[in-house]
Amino acid sequence: MNNYKIANGQIVLQDAILQNHSLIVKDKTIVDITTDDDHYSDIETVDAQGAYVTPSLVELHIHGCSHYGFDTVEEADVYEAIEFLKKRGINTFVPTFICDRAIVKRFCNILANSPALQKYIPGIYIEGPFVNINKKGGIIADTIHKPNLDVLKQIIAETRGLLKLMTIAPEMQGNHQVFHHLLQNNIVPCFGHSNATIADVYQTQGHNINITHLFNAMSGISHKTNGLAMLPFIDRNIFFELNGDGVHVNNEILQMCYKHLNHDKLILISDAVISAGLEPGEHDYFGRTVISGKHGVRYKDGNVLMGSQLLINDVLKRFLKLTGAPLHEGIRFASYNPSRLLGISDKKGSIEPGKDADLLLLDRNFNVVRNLNM
Repeated sequence: MNNYKIANGQIVLQDAILQNHSLIVKDKTIVDITTDDDHYSDIETVDAQGAYVTPSLVELHIHGCSHYGFDTVEEADVYEAIEFLKKRGINTFVPTFICDRAIVKRFCNILANSPALQKYIPGIYIEGPFVNINKKGGIIADTIHKPNLDVLKQIIAETRGLLKLMTIAPEMQGNHQVFHHLLQNNIVPCFGHSNATIADVYQTQGHNINITHLFNAMSGISHKTNGLAMLPFIDRNIFFELNGDGVHVNNEILQMCYKHLNHDKLILISDAVISAGLEPGEHDYFGRTVISGKHGVRYKDGNVLMGSQLLINDVLKRFLKLTGAPLHEGIRFASYNPSRLLGISDKKGSIEPGKDADLLLLDRNFNVVRNLNM
């Protein structure tokens, strides 16, 4: 649909939920939010039947879903992954990779040669290669390298303007140059996979800076050592990713972050991998068996955690119930804030006249009733 009005819905804005208003869409763009929709009687009416009307969700940090790991997909698989995610209310996502340059280059070629994909995929996220091997987490050691500006320039060229975020460890010698070169190329530096102290962190004021999955694979909070995980508690201007799946970060930490950190910078992520969004079970991945379930997705041989089994729609539901956050705040964390970090909030992430009609209907339990961008 290009032209329609949504009536009888609860419209979720950035700071409130509107009752008894209609939302008007023309040419797939929001044009009005009104209590008087009589002069829009010539366009189709969508009866929300009391459902919440929200912007669609954004997956900022996702390695795969369903039967697809993004490091092995063909073009047709990417389209199928898009449809799988859209059914769960996710219309924008950023495929995330470790820095296997052949794999990253191949995916970027698929994306660059298929402009229709970029409607849903604004770019990619790379974890590495300039990270601390002692905090590698799930990153393969062979893909980690000492900071090197020439290597970074090669990666930027190979990703064809599609690299949007890159994780670096600020304590690594040479990463100060990497940091500034990323900024100069409109790529968001993300601190993570790091043993940094606060003293190692560069001046962030005035820049869009992010922290990769706060608490995971980084130096922690201590009364004696100023680990990287302390940064968003001290610098309230920095964006940070928070994994709400209940496996990567425990419930008490999630509650602490909601109560004490800057809500304008909090970004909920899933860090989802192959099998996310499916029923628990076993799956093949790069010749190994992984098992998905309530403890995340783990390698069968060794039980090592490789990622989340939940997608951001379920992460959002879980976070709202755990923290008691109002829905308009949860939508900010899962839609507007990641859109701001990606530089697409002029069109995505909130319900405002002039923005894309990239809209969902959610029931009282925050399940997707309808994706109006299907």
